[in-house]
Amino acid sequence: MNFAFRALPIAQDASVQREIELPDAGPQFSRRSLLLVAMLVGVVLSGCTGQTLTSGASLAKAGQGAATQMDQNITLSGSSLTNLRQAVAFNAGFNNQVGNSDSAAFLVNIATIQANLGQYSKLLESLSASYSALGDLASYDAAGSFDTAIGNLTTDTTKFASAVGSPITVPSDVTSGVKQVGAFVIGYFQAEEIKDASAKIETVLEQIIPILDNPATRTKLIPVQTQVTGQINQAAVTLFDEGIYSYDPLLDSLGAPLGMKSTAASDAAVVKNQRVEAGLRNVMNESTDAQTAAIAASYDKSLAALKALLPLHESLQKDAPLNFGTLTAIVSQLQSLAIALEPASTKGK
Repeated sequence: MNFAFRALPIAQDASVQREIELPDAGPQFSRRSLLLVAMLVGVVLSGCTGQTLTSGASLAKAGQGAATQMDQNITLSGSSLTNLRQAVAFNAGFNNQVGNSDSAAFLVNIATIQANLGQYSKLLESLSASYSALGDLASYDAAGSFDTAIGNLTTDTTKFASAVGSPITVPSDVTSGVKQVGAFVIGYFQAEEIKDASAKIETVLEQIIPILDNPATRTKLIPVQTQVTGQINQAAVTLFDEGIYSYDPLLDSLGAPLGMKSTAASDAAVVKNQRVEAGLRNVMNESTDAQTAAIAASYDKSLAALKALLPLHESLQKDAPLNFGTLTAIVSQLQSLAIALEPASTKGK
């Protein structure tokens, strides 16, 4: 059978140049033959399509979970600094130094760090929403939902970058909307939309990671550990010495593994024994240090999680298998750090 071939366009978007060669339906070319060719084309396309949809859904779930966990850690980090501000204010008041320039500057710095952490938190919330929208795109055609989410992510990323003194300009194609091409094979074009959406998220990640990797940015989101420990512990010791605080909770925590508890006479015994009091104050210092260190570790692990997302996006766009091992391990570490960041009064509840 002799027949000519012609190009059948399958994309309405001029930016997407794809053509499939189908036989020209001449007199000797039946509708059945044309249908058979179309079915064969569908089979070829559906192989890659199925993998992309599955990978897209998996990446969306992992990315959303990671961003949500990062956000929790950053939120807890910001909340823990409220205790520091209160301790500094108390120490200044107790020492009759309200308005002291050093204390005032310290409070302003901590307030700025909290504000930066708050903006970072908004960025992570938008990142989580973008991955959620990517999941919608993988389960059904939800381009509009993703366009809104990526727009919010771009806005919050730009605001965060400006807040830490590293302004950026996100490429216009990131917010131009997911390419919605023709409907010759719906699943195929849905897979193309997922790849396009993935590329947009990846572009934002590539812009924010270098900023977070900059030591100058790190100092704008993490307080100096020795200053935090010194201020909080100074306030705590002062309040104990004035008979307002009790060492009982600290003693109970220390004795819990052995089933031991403090008694009504514990504080009096501590006051009489300087070595015991010095030991308990050292435990207090270690506890405060651990919480402050968790703030720094959460920042570093969140940055590592963002970096671990990049190769996953690249694999999705290349139709390669996705390996979530590194990202899963980092998220697990973030979960442990979140426990360390929780206020002592809420742990175990």
